[in-house]
Amino acid sequence: MRRGMGIAFVVMGLVIVILAVALASVGTQVDKIRLNRSDLELENADLQDEVDTLTEGRDALRKERDSLQGQVSEQVKSIQQLKAELERAKSQATQAQPAPANP
Repeated sequence: MRRGMGIAFVVMGLVIVILAVALASVGTQVDKIRLNRSDLELENADLQDEVDTLTEGRDALRKERDSLQGQVSEQVKSIQQLKAELERAKSQATQAQPAPANP
């Protein structure tokens, strides 16, 4: 009977050791997963900050583009007005010139 109890205690001890090793392995894997999750959360925050910065830059560029397009439109209108004034001046100059006399 003592021998049977001794074997039972040895077997139980081995089972306990195996369970402890398995539990330690699971704990290690959980710790690795937590570390990876923390790293991913930090990386996600960094990427979100970068996206926000790029979005702000894009918005600033759009505003600048719109401003420049407005300036270009104003310059085009000025050029068209100057061309029209030049054409009027040319036509008035040609009308004001006396016709050449025929000898």
